[in-house]
Amino acid sequence: MVITNKFNLPQSLVNAVSTEKHNEPGCYSATTLLKGAKEIFLTDRHWNEIEVDVSDLVWALFGTAVHKLLEEANPNAFTEERFNQNVNGVNVTGQVDLYDMEEKTITDYKTASVWKVIFQNFDDWKKQGFIYAWLLKKEGLEVKRCRFIAMLRDWTMGEAQKKADYPQSQIYEYTFDVTEEDLSDIEKYIESKVEEIKANDMLLDDDIPPCTEEERWARPATYAVMKEGRKTAVKVCDTQEDADEYAKTVDKSHVEKREGKNVKCEGYCHCKDFCNFYKTNCVKE
Repeated sequence: MVITNKFNLPQSLVNAVSTEKHNEPGCYSATTLLKGAKEIFLTDRHWNEIEVDVSDLVWALFGTAVHKLLEEANPNAFTEERFNQNVNGVNVTGQVDLYDMEEKTITDYKTASVWKVIFQNFDDWKKQGFIYAWLLKKEGLEVKRCRFIAMLRDWTMGEAQKKADYPQSQIYEYTFDVTEEDLSDIEKYIESKVEEIKANDMLLDDDIPPCTEEERWARPATYAVMKEGRKTAVKVCDTQEDADEYAKTVDKSHVEKREGKNVKCEGYCHCKDFCNFYKTNCVKE
């Protein structure tokens, strides 16, 4: 990976950002398994060509700082321990930030946007936590609970004071229990993901199927009912039919289509420049 420095930030900051691959050959981490096969392979195959600016990686250093602090963890816990299991010829790995043996709780530290909390979009964290719990169970360690502690990088006090549904602190904690059913379900997910990876291993870049809507963080198109003289929508509907029907009840109104977005593709995918789906569906002429 090529690290650029468009804003002329201190070299020490550039040096602190890791350019090593996240996965060794034949190994896939819990967080990698949450990605589409296309993203996984394009990132791996074009690693030395991908350019990322250091300004986009600053928040990644937060995790490094937290891990240093975790070295002071209580004696009933261990930190940054890596686990792995062979699944149909592929090594599935996970590095646990902190596991409390007494409370049987995994704790993971994140950075996130406030929108993740507002929309309560935690499916990826749950899958990651369940994969960790599954890995620990294979080593004879019981996990009853997962706890994700996130620093909300775009949080503002002003918004918190104005809006009751806005996160009231810059630190947000998301906790969930782990059941045997959860572990059974995640094992099926892991096996399915491994088979998907193996099935696409020999395909050319453009032949690998695009990531799913979930993996692309896709937002579907919506239809806004607009009233003459008003800047904001009277109502936003999921379908053209619903919008047209509602518009009949509003004087001097019309319907505007708001195009959908592939949020991850457009703003968070490092390998997008090598992806034919992105070039065809996300790049505006």
